Amino acid sequence: MTSVTTKKGEVTLTLDEFRTKDDVRLVYEVGKGDPATTTSSSPVVLVHGWSGSRRYFDDSFAALLNAPSPPPRVVRYDLRGHGDSDKPEWGYHVARYAADLKELLEHLDLTDVTVVGTSMGCAIIWSYLELYGAERLKGAVCVDQAPLQNRAPDWNLGSKGCYDVASLTRLQELLKHDFEGFARGNAECCLSNEIDEEYEALLIAETLKASPTGLAALMADHTALDWRPTLRRTTLPMVVMAGAKSQIFPAEGVAHVGKLAANAVVVTYPTSDHWLYIEHWQKFADQVCDFAANGRLSRNFLGGMQQAVTVVRD
Repeated sequence: MTSVTTKKGEVTLTLDEFRTKDDVRLVYEVGKGDPATTTSSSPVVLVHGWSGSRRYFDDSFAALLNAPSPPPRVVRYDLRGHGDSDKPEWGYHVARYAADLKELLEHLDLTDVTVVGTSMGCAIIWSYLELYGAERLKGAVCVDQAPLQNRAPDWNLGSKGCYDVASLTRLQELLKHDFEGFARGNAECCLSNEIDEEYEALLIAETLKASPTGLAALMADHTALDWRPTLRRTTLPMVVMAGAKSQIFPAEGVAHVGKLAANAVVVTYPTSDHWLYIEHWQKFADQVCDFAANGRLSRNFLGGMQQAVTVVRD
């Protein structure tokens, strides 16, 4: 058992690990809601983004468990090549990460899951849907990720920083020659609101645990993938969250996910950057809890936020 001290107090966690079918050790933690207050809500699995770790969810993880009606279980894990999980020489492509997610759900025997992906974590969810359908899933929350990072003749709403071969090469060179500089710059590019200095230092330290060569290979795969055809076919209930001040994606590009997916609601965080789940962790956790319990964001819950919520249709 381990514990994490956050703004919501000390949270006790179960720390464990399992091995994937290609023999990679993945570390995960399971938090359990209070049985006296837990509703029929679905379990929540948190999938962090490229260069992050499970610790990026410290505050929102605690808020989920301390909610008035928390999910029965909240799971977070370190992706391969990240955090405290193994750093193999293979498997740095989004489809393998989707297989890792599937194997984690099978290992924990989780069903009717609300899966939450941040940044590249969204691509992992979309790859899962393409490969396995909605098996074991109840809904998805997709945080600040456009359906295609690269620019294309019919698309210019992707990444602001990594969008073609030249920009990818610059990023890969930075990872190779100045990984610490990358980690510090990455935090600056993903936050517009001040956060606790100690926690920001932890985020940078967690990034530095990742494999820089693995990150370079993974980004080469991730940035070229076009999820628009997959999203057009999915009917899984989905909440799409966009940071209006994101330095990584234009909010319109993120909102396009809601235009493609049939059962998606787009929520714009007007003052948030790419790491909106860190900057506004309580609001984020409240919305995830509401969606996990109801399969949608209830109108009475949204209240004064009604104007920030858009159902995007063709």
